[in-house]
Amino acid sequence: MSRLRPAWVAGVVALAAALVVVITTVFTFGDDATEIAAAAASTAAASRVVGPERYVGPQGQVGQFVVQCVYSHSAAIDPIVHPGHAGMSHGHDFYGATGIRADSTPAQLRRQRTTCDKTVDTASYWHPTLYDHGRPVRPRSIQAYYRAAPGVEPSAVRPFPFGLAMIAGDAQATGPQRGDAAGWVCGARPDVHARPPDCPGTAPLHMLLTFADCWDGTRLDSPDHRSHVAYSARGRCPGTHPVHVPQLTVAVTFPITGSGHDLRLASGSVNSAHGYFLNAWDPAGLAREIIQCIARDAVCDLASNRQQSPLFQAR
Repeated sequence: MSRLRPAWVAGVVALAAALVVVITTVFTFGDDATEIAAAAASTAAASRVVGPERYVGPQGQVGQFVVQCVYSHSAAIDPIVHPGHAGMSHGHDFYGATGIRADSTPAQLRRQRTTCDKTVDTASYWHPTLYDHGRPVRPRSIQAYYRAAPGVEPSAVRPFPFGLAMIAGDAQATGPQRGDAAGWVCGARPDVHARPPDCPGTAPLHMLLTFADCWDGTRLDSPDHRSHVAYSARGRCPGTHPVHVPQLTVAVTFPITGSGHDLRLASGSVNSAHGYFLNAWDPAGLAREIIQCIARDAVCDLASNRQQSPLFQAR
């Protein structure tokens, strides 16, 4: 993956910008300064967010729709980070559009078959291959949860633009990642771990990935594959990324239980958990799901997904 600018540098830049706005408004706008300064501070705070405000707890608390996609195949390609260069990437496991290649475009994916239970979802989801004692672990499936992020007005959520590319987590991490964008859980447990816990037979290991929910309104990707999107904070998107899009949380199910495992990812240690989303949904189908479920704050696809219930209540 591309090297990323350290999070503290972005934080310092954002804070400095916010202070300039605050100082300027105090001397320029008089009685309006407090309100404008508060908005600037909120924008700076959101731009420093390194992970999501996510949902845990029982289902039925917020509007949502859920897509289940079975495992498709594995390949050493990455159409976002290394487009057109097969073999340059570490190995990934893919779900959704079945014919994805290193040079695939969203328009091409839209014409593919899908492993997802909603046939209008021809997006592609992928993550680094998991190994146990040096052998690749074949994952079972993913469940992709689409909701308004905690505190976000559901009617404000807009569909992902066709072709939007996103990454959750850090492939270069060698220690625990900040925030809850990527980690490990047992079954439907709400607590995210930096390293895979020993999971009981009734609750196998999952990788949990939560993607950014604010878009800059212009770019489908960016040089670092991150700067065009951001996480909301307290229900607000930063001013640089004003468009609310669904908060996408992907839960990957692995047939891993008990102890005695020697786990690593194709990207490195288990601390490097991360995943990708390339939007190739049928635009009308995605818009319909958002209008009928998220905007109406209606809980769709609940009955068949109760095993994932702890992912659904804001904390």
